[in-house]
Amino acid sequence: MPMLTPSQVHLDQPLTNLTLAYLQDETNFIADRVFPNVPVSKQTDKYYIYNREDFNRSGNVKPLAPRTRPERVGMGLSTDSYSVEVRALATDFDHQTIANEDTMLDIRAAGARMLTQQLLIDREKRWISTYFATNVWDTEYDGVANADNNLDSEVTQWDDYTNSTPIVDVTTAKRAAKLASGGFRPNVMVVTEDVRDILINHPDIIDRISGGATTINPALVTDRMLAQVFDVEEFMVIGAVENTAADGATESNAFVATKKAALYYRPVAPGLMVPAAGYNFTWTGLENSSGYGVSTLSYTGDWLSIEGIAEEIHVVMGYDQKVVGSEMGVFFNTILS
Repeated sequence: MPMLTPSQVHLDQPLTNLTLAYLQDETNFIADRVFPNVPVSKQTDKYYIYNREDFNRSGNVKPLAPRTRPERVGMGLSTDSYSVEVRALATDFDHQTIANEDTMLDIRAAGARMLTQQLLIDREKRWISTYFATNVWDTEYDGVANADNNLDSEVTQWDDYTNSTPIVDVTTAKRAAKLASGGFRPNVMVVTEDVRDILINHPDIIDRISGGATTINPALVTDRMLAQVFDVEEFMVIGAVENTAADGATESNAFVATKKAALYYRPVAPGLMVPAAGYNFTWTGLENSSGYGVSTLSYTGDWLSIEGIAEEIHVVMGYDQKVVGSEMGVFFNTILS
């Protein structure tokens, strides 16, 4: 007697409640979080800079005798400028593909998010080359093996759990930056993901958080705890991953940065007479701008349809990542072996 089988009573269909898209968590990206955002209405402009040395100068104050005038002092002023660069990506969909699309795919939204993620990776890499590199900040240290640690600009690499002193290194670096900047102590720490993974198991860190913990039985170390240990307002991790392979080639994933750390002074908000290590100038003049220099645009019309395209999506970013106080930052290069 013929019997029905499970495969005969069901035809495979795409799930309506599940699709897979490899979108990185937003916390992997720090380019828009380290320094304050300065919305600007023009693509280029200038800003004033008061001479720091005039505000901190000592030795001019003298006793004031009757019927005499106080000692007169002056102050200098200079200018600098920003220049926003606009960067963009686009994708499109033809009429037949959209007409035949399964509902759960929502390829238009997926396309916009793909473009956004690629632009975020690009912005992260530009942030790294601007702020997270050698020869940018006035205070800089090279991580070296302990036996070679004989210069003031060198520290023992932090994965040397026997000889390195990351807490002391950061404290020393913050003091040096405060002196160089005329009184502004760095309050934000940024590290690459491999550096964070080393720090959470470092004996000095574990001992500071929980005296009884060991590397075999470590204390639970969070980024918030690391901020407390290093005495900064925020501890951030660069965790973005990029695929460096060309289109069609075998995927080749890598972290956008490794073996590095930095400290920066960041004010609560930008404003008049408010210094900072860096500012992000974001152009609000972009069409359909979000206010953070990001714009998502959709184009349809006969000029596209004649080529068989139903819709073209653009994601546009306009920003300038600017070092405005090189003395307010510290960079640790090759801090791991």
